[in-house]
Amino acid sequence: MILTILGSGAALPTGHRRCSAQVVNVNGFKLLIDCAEGTQDRIRYHRLKLQSFSTVLISHLHGDHFFGLPGLLSTMHLCGRTEPVDIIAPRGARQVIETIFSLTGNHVGYELRFNEMDFAEGEQRVFECACCTVDAFPLVHSVPTYGFRITEVPRGNHAPRSYAYCCDTAYTEAILPYVQGVDLLCVESTFANDLEVLATQRQHLTAGQAGQLARQAGVGELMLTHISARYKEPELLLDQARACFENTIIAADGLVKEIARR
Repeated sequence: MILTILGSGAALPTGHRRCSAQVVNVNGFKLLIDCAEGTQDRIRYHRLKLQSFSTVLISHLHGDHFFGLPGLLSTMHLCGRTEPVDIIAPRGARQVIETIFSLTGNHVGYELRFNEMDFAEGEQRVFECACCTVDAFPLVHSVPTYGFRITEVPRGNHAPRSYAYCCDTAYTEAILPYVQGVDLLCVESTFANDLEVLATQRQHLTAGQAGQLARQAGVGELMLTHISARYKEPELLLDQARACFENTIIAADGLVKEIARR
């Protein structure tokens, strides 16, 4: 179970951090989580095969998580794709994609299978295959936003590994049951602790709040992502999260990390 970070920045991309996108490889099956502008370029840069992706998970429809998807789908078509693509996203994603294609005269020669999420409480199983399951759960943000928990299908006597992704969200302990005990929790950490008021206003997390959630959830490891462009030295965020949860790392574009069993 291998995680590749394609983009780890917040709304404003920089030369060091692109906006949100990452790949989870579960025993050869690849899921793309979020698809900011430029994601297809990052896929090629990291020598990942464009056509190896058949499932895309979109947390919410803000541009820094979603604007790269129409271009990615179009490029897949230009490269001769015929296999379907599953798009798991909040309600409205189909309308956006179809409107863009209609107004620009583009089309794709393969099936787009939309699973549009529209629920405010609890969690739902939104995808499963022979390698993994994906459960979605609501977060707290300015538009409908969902977190994802990806769980490996057990193989032999090995305990299944698990990974949870929560970005973007305000602080809420309601997510704790959904991420409890995962091997790796990837959580946004847009702001440092001194900007907690701003974080609350914009419905984001501080580094300390991210660490607090990880400690309460009893996860194996915490990864901070969605880093504001204001932080040229994000070690500040790392230190603040570690004050609550020691086993914390910070995402970086290009980072490749194996998700280890606890």
